[in-house]
Amino acid sequence: MKIYNEVKAEQFLSKYLKINVNTLTKNVNEALEFAKKYQYPLALKIISDQALHKSAINGVRFVKNDKETMLNYNDLLKIAKKLKLKLDGILAQTYISGKELIIGGKKDPIFGPVILFGTGGLFAEALKDFSLRICPVNENEIMSMMKETRVYENIKDDKNLKLVINALIKINEIMIKHPEIIELDINPLIINEKGAIVADARMLLE
Repeated sequence: MKIYNEVKAEQFLSKYLKINVNTLTKNVNEALEFAKKYQYPLALKIISDQALHKSAINGVRFVKNDKETMLNYNDLLKIAKKLKLKLDGILAQTYISGKELIIGGKKDPIFGPVILFGTGGLFAEALKDFSLRICPVNENEIMSMMKETRVYENIKDDKNLKLVINALIKINEIMIKHPEIIELDINPLIINEKGAIVADARMLLE
Protein backbone atom coordinates (compact mmCIF):
# COMPACT_ATOMS: atom_id res chain seq x y z
CA MET A 1 0.00 0.00 0.00
CA LYS A 2 1.22 3.48 -0.90
CA ILE A 3 0.51 6.49 1.31
CA TYR A 4 0.05 10.04 0.04
CA ASN A 5 0.35 12.48 2.93
CA GLU A 6 -1.13 15.97 2.66
CA VAL A 7 1.61 17.37 0.44
CA LYS A 8 1.58 14.46 -2.00
CA ALA A 9 -2.24 14.26 -2.01
CA GLU A 10 -2.65 17.97 -2.66
CA GLN A 11 -0.09 17.89 -5.46
CA PHE A 12 -2.20 15.17 -7.08
CA LEU A 13 -5.50 16.99 -6.43
CA SER A 14 -4.24 20.37 -7.69
CA LYS A 15 -5.01 19.20 -11.24
CA TYR A 16 -8.67 18.97 -10.29
CA LEU A 17 -9.44 21.27 -7.34
CA LYS A 18 -8.40 24.57 -5.76
CA ILE A 19 -5.74 24.00 -3.08
CA ASN A 20 -5.02 26.33 -0.17
CA VAL A 21 -1.73 28.24 -0.48
CA ASN A 22 1.10 26.38 1.26
CA THR A 23 4.76 25.41 1.15
CA LEU A 24 6.71 22.54 2.68
CA THR A 25 9.47 24.02 4.84
CA LYS A 26 12.69 22.43 6.09
CA ASN A 27 13.46 25.04 8.76
CA VAL A 28 11.78 27.83 10.69
CA ASN A 29 13.34 30.56 8.54
CA GLU A 30 11.49 29.21 5.51
CA ALA A 31 8.24 29.37 7.50
CA LEU A 32 8.99 32.97 8.51
CA GLU A 33 9.65 33.87 4.87
CA PHE A 34 6.30 32.33 3.91
CA ALA A 35 4.61 34.39 6.65
CA LYS A 36 6.28 37.54 5.37
CA LYS A 37 4.95 36.89 1.88
CA TYR A 38 1.42 35.72 2.72
CA GLN A 39 0.79 37.35 6.12
CA TYR A 40 -0.58 35.88 9.37
CA PRO A 41 -2.43 33.89 10.61
CA LEU A 42 -0.87 30.65 9.39
CA ALA A 43 -1.25 26.96 10.03
CA LEU A 44 1.84 24.83 10.71
CA LYS A 45 1.53 21.07 10.19
CA ILE A 46 3.73 18.03 10.67
CA ILE A 47 4.07 16.21 7.35
CA SER A 48 4.93 12.52 7.60
CA ASP A 49 3.57 9.32 6.08
CA GLN A 50 3.55 8.01 9.66
CA ALA A 51 1.24 10.79 10.86
CA LEU A 52 -1.71 11.04 8.50
CA HIS A 53 -4.00 12.05 11.38
CA LYS A 54 -2.03 15.10 12.45
CA SER A 55 -4.53 16.35 15.02
CA ALA A 56 -4.20 13.12 16.99
CA ILE A 57 -0.56 13.93 17.80
CA ASN A 58 -1.11 17.68 18.28
CA GLY A 59 0.64 18.13 14.95
CA VAL A 60 -1.30 21.17 13.76
CA ARG A 61 -0.74 24.69 15.11
CA PHE A 62 -2.23 28.07 14.28
CA VAL A 63 0.09 31.04 14.68
CA LYS A 64 -0.43 34.82 14.57
CA ASN A 65 3.10 36.24 14.67
CA ASP A 66 6.80 35.43 14.29
CA LYS A 67 7.26 34.57 17.96
CA GLU A 68 4.43 32.02 17.89
CA THR A 69 5.82 30.60 14.64
CA MET A 70 9.25 30.00 16.15
CA LEU A 71 7.86 28.46 19.35
CA ASN A 72 5.38 26.18 17.63
CA TYR A 73 7.71 25.19 14.80
CA ASN A 74 10.28 23.97 17.30
CA ASP A 75 7.58 22.22 19.31
CA LEU A 76 6.41 20.34 16.20
CA LEU A 77 9.98 19.24 15.52
CA LYS A 78 10.21 17.93 19.10
CA ILE A 79 6.98 15.95 18.67
CA ALA A 80 8.26 14.42 15.43
CA LYS A 81 11.56 13.48 17.10
CA LYS A 82 9.83 12.04 20.19
CA LEU A 83 7.53 9.89 18.04
CA LYS A 84 10.44 8.95 15.75
CA LEU A 85 8.56 10.07 12.68
CA LYS A 86 10.19 10.12 9.27
CA LEU A 87 9.56 13.81 8.73
CA ASP A 88 9.14 15.30 5.25
CA GLY A 89 9.02 18.79 6.74
CA ILE A 90 6.65 21.28 8.33
CA LEU A 91 3.89 22.60 6.09
CA ALA A 92 3.25 26.34 6.33
CA GLN A 93 -0.23 27.14 5.09
CA THR A 94 -2.35 30.28 4.89
CA TYR A 95 -5.20 30.13 7.40
CA ILE A 96 -8.66 30.20 5.88
CA SER A 97 -12.02 29.98 7.59
CA GLY A 98 -15.48 29.10 6.36
CA LYS A 99 -17.92 26.22 6.28
CA GLU A 100 -16.08 22.93 6.76
CA LEU A 101 -17.07 19.91 4.68
CA ILE A 102 -15.64 16.48 4.08
CA ILE A 103 -15.61 15.01 0.59
CA GLY A 104 -13.80 11.99 -0.73
CA GLY A 105 -13.97 8.53 -2.14
CA LYS A 106 -13.05 4.94 -1.42
CA LYS A 107 -12.93 1.59 -3.16
CA ASP A 108 -15.61 -0.63 -1.71
CA PRO A 109 -14.82 -4.37 -1.99
CA ILE A 110 -18.36 -5.09 -3.21
CA PHE A 111 -19.58 -1.94 -4.99
CA GLY A 112 -16.31 -0.57 -6.32
CA PRO A 113 -15.62 3.19 -6.23
CA VAL A 114 -17.93 5.33 -4.08
CA ILE A 115 -17.91 9.03 -3.19
CA LEU A 116 -18.60 10.66 0.18
CA PHE A 117 -19.99 14.02 1.32
CA GLY A 118 -20.67 15.33 4.83
CA THR A 119 -19.79 17.53 7.77
CA GLY A 120 -16.05 18.18 7.92
CA GLY A 121 -13.56 19.45 10.46
CA LEU A 122 -12.16 17.96 13.65
CA PHE A 123 -15.46 16.38 14.67
CA ALA A 124 -16.28 14.72 11.35
CA GLU A 125 -15.79 11.19 12.70
CA ALA A 126 -17.71 11.89 15.90
CA LEU A 127 -20.68 13.53 14.16
CA LYS A 128 -20.94 10.85 11.46
CA ASP A 129 -22.97 13.20 9.26
CA PHE A 130 -22.22 11.90 5.80
CA SER A 131 -23.74 10.23 2.77
CA LEU A 132 -22.34 7.89 0.09
CA ARG A 133 -23.03 7.15 -3.56
CA ILE A 134 -21.73 4.48 -5.92
CA CYS A 135 -19.82 5.85 -8.91
CA PRO A 136 -20.53 6.99 -11.54
CA VAL A 137 -22.81 9.79 -10.34
CA ASN A 138 -24.46 12.76 -12.03
CA GLU A 139 -25.40 16.18 -10.63
CA ASN A 140 -28.91 15.06 -9.61
CA GLU A 141 -27.52 12.12 -7.63
CA ILE A 142 -25.01 14.41 -5.95
CA MET A 143 -27.78 16.80 -4.90
CA SER A 144 -29.77 13.87 -3.51
CA MET A 145 -26.72 12.68 -1.57
CA MET A 146 -26.06 16.13 -0.11
CA LYS A 147 -29.68 16.54 1.01
CA GLU A 148 -29.36 13.40 3.15
CA THR A 149 -26.91 15.21 5.45
CA ARG A 150 -27.52 17.74 8.21
CA VAL A 151 -24.77 20.03 6.93
CA TYR A 152 -26.72 20.62 3.71
CA GLU A 153 -28.97 23.06 5.59
CA ASN A 154 -25.90 25.23 6.23
CA ILE A 155 -24.81 25.39 2.60
CA LYS A 156 -27.98 25.05 0.50
CA ASP A 157 -28.23 28.82 -0.02
CA ASP A 158 -24.48 29.41 -0.34
CA LYS A 159 -23.45 31.14 -3.56
CA ASN A 160 -20.62 28.59 -3.89
CA LEU A 161 -22.84 25.50 -3.62
CA LYS A 162 -22.22 24.82 -7.32
CA LEU A 163 -18.48 24.62 -6.57
CA VAL A 164 -19.12 21.89 -3.99
CA ILE A 165 -21.14 19.93 -6.56
CA ASN A 166 -18.36 20.39 -9.11
CA ALA A 167 -15.80 19.18 -6.55
CA LEU A 168 -17.80 16.00 -5.98
CA ILE A 169 -18.06 15.46 -9.74
CA LYS A 170 -14.26 15.73 -9.88
CA ILE A 171 -13.90 13.19 -7.05
CA ASN A 172 -16.22 10.88 -8.99
CA GLU A 173 -13.97 11.26 -12.04
CA ILE A 174 -10.82 10.63 -10.01
CA MET A 175 -12.19 7.46 -8.42
CA ILE A 176 -13.23 6.05 -11.81
CA LYS A 177 -10.03 7.09 -13.60
CA HIS A 178 -7.70 5.86 -10.83
CA PRO A 179 -8.78 2.38 -9.64
CA GLU A 180 -5.53 2.17 -7.64
CA ILE A 181 -6.98 4.64 -5.10
CA ILE A 182 -8.25 2.81 -2.01
CA GLU A 183 -9.21 5.91 -0.05
CA LEU A 184 -9.27 9.66 -0.67
CA ASP A 185 -10.16 12.08 2.13
CA ILE A 186 -10.45 15.85 1.79
CA ASN A 187 -11.16 17.21 5.25
CA PRO A 188 -11.84 20.00 5.40
CA LEU A 189 -13.00 21.39 2.10
CA ILE A 190 -13.53 25.03 3.10
CA ILE A 191 -16.39 27.01 1.57
CA ASN A 192 -16.01 30.78 1.80
CA GLU A 193 -16.17 33.93 -0.34
CA LYS A 194 -13.08 32.75 -2.27
CA GLY A 195 -14.66 29.47 -3.33
CA ALA A 196 -14.31 25.79 -2.41
CA ILE A 197 -10.76 25.19 -1.22
CA VAL A 198 -8.94 22.02 -0.16
CA ALA A 199 -7.37 22.71 3.27
CA ASP A 200 -6.21 19.15 4.04
CA ALA A 201 -6.15 15.82 2.23
CA ARG A 202 -4.73 12.32 2.31
CA MET A 203 -4.80 9.30 0.03
CA LEU A 204 -4.15 5.56 0.25
CA LEU A 205 -3.25 3.68 -2.93
CA GLU A 206 -2.69 0.05 -3.82
